[in-house]
Order: sequence, then structure tokens, then C-alpha cells
Amino acid sequence: MRATRQGVYAIEAGAIAVAAVVLATILGQHEAQIAAITAIFALAGIGLNILVGYTGLVSLGHVAFLAIGAYGWARLSAVSVPLALILPVILSLVLAALIVGVTLRVSGYYFAITTLAIGLLSIVAVQNATAITRGYAGIAGIQQLGVPGFVGSSQVLVSSGVVLAVAYFLQSSLRESPLGTAMLATRFDLPASQSLGLSVPTVRLVAFMISSVPVTAAGSFLAQLVHYIGPDQVTLETSVKLIAIAIIGGRGWRWAPVLGAVVVVTLPELLRPLAEYRLVFYGVALALVSLFMPRGLNQIAIWASDRLRILKGAVR
Repeated sequence: MRATRQGVYAIEAGAIAVAAVVLATILGQHEAQIAAITAIFALAGIGLNILVGYTGLVSLGHVAFLAIGAYGWARLSAVSVPLALILPVILSLVLAALIVGVTLRVSGYYFAITTLAIGLLSIVAVQNATAITRGYAGIAGIQQLGVPGFVGSSQVLVSSGVVLAVAYFLQSSLRESPLGTAMLATRFDLPASQSLGLSVPTVRLVAFMISSVPVTAAGSFLAQLVHYIGPDQVTLETSVKLIAIAIIGGRGWRWAPVLGAVVVVTLPELLRPLAEYRLVFYGVALALVSLFMPRGLNQIAIWASDRLRILKGAVR
């Protein structure tokens, strides 16, 4: 059964990669940019889905990892592309370990508040560490990772889409693994998991570190897409957006980051004239999901699956 599920995940991941290439081929640059930013935030959403969906921990500090990825690529890509890809991930893993060390004794709302403080500190650091970030001026002229046959937003769509496909497969496979089972155990029954000898701090540490990697990668693609990174892209709104993607999509569901990004990122981009009401949109969407779809968009999939099963039974 597990091998069969792995095959399904591989097919779905392949479909995501193919869809990215096809869209990059047929869309214009503006439409490709919208598709690329959706793929980028879906990639970041995978990190939050692992943390929120698998362990139940709500982090408002993952914007720090997005900043590390973006500024790391902006500063290092001209020197060495491999270094620009690897060093920000290492820095994010170290920061994730430090954050878990600080928040080891807190959980629930207190954990969210602590990570919010970390997110706010990262925003202040971006604004004031001018030697690295150039402060409010930001860094412009950022180069893109070349993809043969594509230019501009299209090549970012292809590269981020392929990485999204890989991350999607790994996220889906993680849930089926012993580590994923341990994460889910800490989410649904913490006392029972502790009584069975499960090291909750270790599971929390590993989950937080894993969740930081896709967000860091998303940061590097975000910098490539707009050729610029500045404080206006590392904000509290970005933190809210990342959490909204995981919750609206249906936390813990493997398709949550993709569908959540479509709702949270694509729709506001299509409704650009109403851009100043984005936070209102996120707040209303989260409220509606909490009231009517506590499982997020996954609840619609479950409902459709149940109706299909009933119809099949009636036909027989």
C-alpha cells in the first residue's frame, strides 16, 4: 500500500512539474509572473503545512527564512550559484534550531506569540542591517537561475515549479514515514506520545528545521522573479499569508499548499485593483474557513469523495 501511495505521489509531483513547463510555454510574461509567484508561495506553504499540519505548531516567524533565502541569493548568486543555494539553507537550519531552543518550553498560543516576536525581529533586521540588506533601498538587479528555452518570469516559473514538485513529493512521503507518524502523534495526542517515550522536543526540532528549507528556497525564487528584494517584501503580511495558505488549503493535506496558494495569492493578484484590501481578504477567508470549513479546502475534497462513493454504491 505504501509503495502504491508513493507511486501516486510521484505521478502528482510529475504533473505539477509538467504543468509549470506548459504554463511557462503558453502564458505571456505577466500571466507567467502570477503563476510563478503562486508556485513560489505554494513552495513556502509546504514548509508551513509540515509544521502546522503535521505537528500543530503555528509559526509567524517563517518570514525570517524567506528573507534569508531572498537576501542570500541576492548577495551570493553573482559569486557562486551553488553557494547561493546551499549557504542560506544552512543558515536557516541553524536559525530554526535556535528558535526551537528558545521556544522549547512553550506551546500553543505562546509558541505562536514567540515566533511572531522572532518574525518582527527579522523584519527590523532587514530594515536596519544596511551592510547586508541595504536597508530600505533594497537590492536590485538580481540575476535569475537560467533555464534553457525560457526567459524572464517563464524561467522562474519552470525552476520554481520543478522544485515545488520535488518538495510536494517529499512532503507527501514524509507523512507516510515513521518521522511523519511521530509528528502527527505530537499534534493529535501529546500526552500519549510522551507516555510512549517519544521525544517531543526532538520531533519539534526536526519538524521546524525541515519546514524552514522550502521557505528559504521560496525566498530565493521570489528575489529572482522581481529582480529586487527589500523590506516591503518581508513584512507581517507575508507571515499571515504563509499561515493562511496552510490553513485555507487544509492543514496536513498534501494538496493544501498548492490550492491554498491559488486562493491566497492568485485571486488577490487577479484582483489587483483591490490590493489595499488584501489583509481584509485574508482575515475574511480565515474566518469563513474556521466557521464553515475547519478542514480547509480538504473538506470539499472529502465531501466530493463521499458523494462519489455513495453514487457508486447506488449504481451497484
